[in-house]
Amino acid sequence: MVLSKITFAADLQTDSDPETLLQRIRSKAAGLLSHLPSYTCLEVVDRWVKHASGGSLMAVDRVEFEVAFVGNREYFAPRGGARFDTQSITNLVPGGTIGNGAFGAHVGAIFATDSPSFQYAGLSKKDGHKTFRYDFTVPQEKSHFLLRGTGQGIVAFKGSFWVDTETLDLVRLELTVDHIPPYIGVRLLQESLQYSTAKIRDSDVLLARRSEMSAIDASGNYSLNQVNLKDCREFTGESTVTFGATTNDPSADRTAPPDR
Repeated sequence: MVLSKITFAADLQTDSDPETLLQRIRSKAAGLLSHLPSYTCLEVVDRWVKHASGGSLMAVDRVEFEVAFVGNREYFAPRGGARFDTQSITNLVPGGTIGNGAFGAHVGAIFATDSPSFQYAGLSKKDGHKTFRYDFTVPQEKSHFLLRGTGQGIVAFKGSFWVDTETLDLVRLELTVDHIPPYIGVRLLQESLQYSTAKIRDSDVLLARRSEMSAIDASGNYSLNQVNLKDCREFTGESTVTFGATTNDPSADRTAPPDR
């Protein structure tokens, strides 16, 4: 999203009309989503695991791939690749814990659909900003959040977001998936996305430059993914998005793609 130095009217500095404020926040988020199809970033994921049997958190590996956001969906390509397609991220990273959403899919799921219900939670400080906080819930019957472990299924989720009181730009988004059906083989999944600006040519674009995803499987093993978006740039003539048939995802992977 191209950021502006707009300071909103004094009523935004109060909690007197949270519904009107929410509509303005959703409008601002829609602007963010409208700009993202112009860009692609390198996504770098450092993966860590702590086994239920004991021991400390251990580094597993680092995976890197290109990510783009088109039509409210994220698309992926190998690092340096010019061809983005509709294959699941689990086809690109076939082992271990992996998920999508950091580039734009979570924003689309929360702000561009009628699935969530929102509750204003007041003013707070977050990541060095004075913020408005809202909590949200998405029930299973309205969710498109697909969680995969040893099994898979659509799950409900909940969370919170914080926006700057002056610009209404996203500062942080957090979500949690719990009360997961046992057949999926995952006890808990949490994600936290921290937003900041990336300079792309002459524009300042708001992105989840840093995020984390953590999960606990049915055996009690804990996994942590630390995600960074780097080298963000405009699409060039060599970058294409191919809309083909999707493939089935490996059931052994734990992914959380809220495809909307």
